[in-house]
Amino acid sequence: MKTKYLFPLCAAAVMAMTASCSDDERYDAAGQGRVIVDTQIRQTTATVTRAAADEDYLNSSLILWISNDRGPVRKYNGLDQIPADGDWLKSGSYLAEAWAGDSVSASFDKRWFKGSTSFEITPGEVTAVTVDCKIANVLVSVVYPEAVTDLLDNVTMTVGHRRGSLTFEAADVADGRKAYFMMPSNDKNLVWTLKAIKKADGSPVEVTGTIENARPATEYILTVRGDSKPGEAGGGYFDINVDTDEVEVYDDIMLELPPIVNGYGFDIKEPVVGQPGNVGRRSVFINASDEIVSATVSIDNFSTLLGIKDDAGNDFNDLDLIKCEDAFYERLTAAGIERIYNYDAAEGYSTLKVNFLDNFTNSLPEGNYSFVFTVTDSKERRSEATLNINVNNAPLELADINEADTWTNRTVLRASILRDDYGTASFEYRTAGSGAWQTVAATADGTALSAAVSGLQPATAYEYRVICTLDNFTSTAKTFTTETATALPEGGFENWYRLSGSNDKLWGIGEEANPFWGSGNSALSSYLFIVKADNNPTSIDTEVKHSGNSSVRLKSMNVAGVQFAAGNMFIGEFIRTDGTNGVIGWGRPWTSRPAKLRGYARYAPVAVTKDNADYAALKKGDMDQGTIYIALLDDSQLKEDSGKQYPVIVKTKNDKDNPRQLFDKNGSNVIAYGEMVFKDATSGDGFQEFEITLDYKRNDVKPTYIMVTASSSIGGDYFVGGDGSQLWLDDLELVYE
Repeated sequence: MKTKYLFPLCAAAVMAMTASCSDDERYDAAGQGRVIVDTQIRQTTATVTRAAADEDYLNSSLILWISNDRGPVRKYNGLDQIPADGDWLKSGSYLAEAWAGDSVSASFDKRWFKGSTSFEITPGEVTAVTVDCKIANVLVSVVYPEAVTDLLDNVTMTVGHRRGSLTFEAADVADGRKAYFMMPSNDKNLVWTLKAIKKADGSPVEVTGTIENARPATEYILTVRGDSKPGEAGGGYFDINVDTDEVEVYDDIMLELPPIVNGYGFDIKEPVVGQPGNVGRRSVFINASDEIVSATVSIDNFSTLLGIKDDAGNDFNDLDLIKCEDAFYERLTAAGIERIYNYDAAEGYSTLKVNFLDNFTNSLPEGNYSFVFTVTDSKERRSEATLNINVNNAPLELADINEADTWTNRTVLRASILRDDYGTASFEYRTAGSGAWQTVAATADGTALSAAVSGLQPATAYEYRVICTLDNFTSTAKTFTTETATALPEGGFENWYRLSGSNDKLWGIGEEANPFWGSGNSALSSYLFIVKADNNPTSIDTEVKHSGNSSVRLKSMNVAGVQFAAGNMFIGEFIRTDGTNGVIGWGRPWTSRPAKLRGYARYAPVAVTKDNADYAALKKGDMDQGTIYIALLDDSQLKEDSGKQYPVIVKTKNDKDNPRQLFDKNGSNVIAYGEMVFKDATSGDGFQEFEITLDYKRNDVKPTYIMVTASSSIGGDYFVGGDGSQLWLDDLELVYE
């Protein structure tokens, strides 16, 4: 039976939107809306019998991308990373794409699921999106009727394509084993080969055929048929045929979330703040993909706060809202806590709404209260969340600074409005511990106050507070520290060393013990017999410079007449060679957020002498182009090679088994990016100043890595460029605003 399963978080969202007008407060009407993603994995295969699914693995391997017309804007690695209460997006059109499992060319057990759906974000509204992931493999199984096994010995069936194949032995066929294939982009045919030995005379049998245009989510059943005919000594001769049948039957594999605990109309991660006697009703909504068997609320002196004891007359700190008896529940409701529980066995999910009623919350004395919710379902999946209630008579409450809001010279100060009669509010700030307070007006948005502050000094501690005219209120001060305006190491290219093992022929940038920059020079060690000293693709130049003693010169050249090498340099290191190709790790640890990369360049291109069908932008005879680009990245896509991790690993080798691996400026790990392309030679013999402005794709996170890459030939990753194109760079620096 086919069952369509929706994660209960969608049901929760719908219920929240239809049940309470107060939920309008959750959504930003200023150009943003919230998306809630429901991801299910569905296997559409050609087999009636459900295949066992490794649910935990599929959960963890799932990758969800959300993109717009500019590229990816969100990436979630694993089902548990998808926000249960949704994510904010700017209004517009988006595409959600999900993958799970293993994309393997040929396997008896590894499967690959994928799905996508488009959706629109409307300001102030919630959009529930379901991504239905179907199996993407082509399936193959083999059947041997008794007549075949009576006639043949050692029967095997090999099935595959140019990137992988599998062989069905007799045991595989007897067990009903299935093969899973991922088809190459330019090859949609599966080739099968039957091999056996005739029992009659011991002669070999080999039959080959093709499954043309094999389709994903389809199982092809190869049935071997053999007909015995008289006429040969020893028992006859045979016609061997293989029939191909396509069968489509549906089987669902459901990925289920643990119970989800959310604030109803508010973010449970943020404290609820109210005055004594005026906190008001608060509700917590819980949903689960199975029956809820326990939902415990815990806080010290719970019995005292409620003013009731348990059925045995004892005080309690823990309250299980599922297991409590009806008689006790009546007293609990009267004291101000009620439950609304529903379990839908047919649909396979349950919901529990816990209401903290006015008569309970308004009776709480001034103080901070942490109610811990612990929820367990029938499959022993467990979740925990805390509802914090701050009962405070102050008119305003100062918020901690969001780390991502604080740059080298600016930040955003925030506070919450606790009383409507606060009057006029503003913020004050100063260098921590000294100086006069500076005042900045506060802007109100609902119950939130904020003020943008600029003109701050980098790497400086500040203290701040919020004030208002009601009772001349002044909050307790808090502190924040601005980002450090970290300088770009070795940006003047004054320090150089000779690479170890290069017979003093190859240059390295910086200090040999701890180089910040790397280059492709390291890949040339095998060509030392033809590499001339001081004529490297990347080298020091003491004659052509903007200031100081030297600059860096990047020169494209043919090495040994075998390999074209663009002059290049990058923040990172050369890892190893793979034949005549390089494996490079880009990026170094970094936490500051500059506004620009500034420097001085001179470019002298020549016509392209080496082209490549994989790089269509430049052909032989076209004028070469140089490039320099900068990126700030997070650590969400770290890759490992040779025992080290890098945010970007570049592999220039390209063949059917090892496709080329390059940097993606639109990747989800890219926080900011900027580039400059030198399309023409610079004028004159000197340097020209340039600036590259960083386009921040995300302002809500701090980077963990920086990457700068420059090349005398923009197509160098594809071994495209002009033999002799040169790019000089000097005095690179980061600009902070």
